[in-house]
Amino acid sequence: MEALTSPKITVGHHCLRLRTKSMYVAAVVDPDEATFYDRYEASAYWCGHTQAGFGPDGHPVRPDVCCGGRDCCRL
Repeated sequence: MEALTSPKITVGHHCLRLRTKSMYVAAVVDPDEATFYDRYEASAYWCGHTQAGFGPDGHPVRPDVCCGGRDCCRL
């Protein structure tokens, strides 16, 4: 199986357990997408460890908080 990647998740910065549906869809992102729609974050994220929207520490799972500062984070 190929490594899971997403343009919204940076390896080495975000937790390795952070998951989003875009990681499982083999599609090319349109670089002009931002010109068609209002910019807002509508992606659903979950923790690969808990399989839920909350991490093992009980806090929400999102790219802005699932980085090096959490005890449960695995870089």
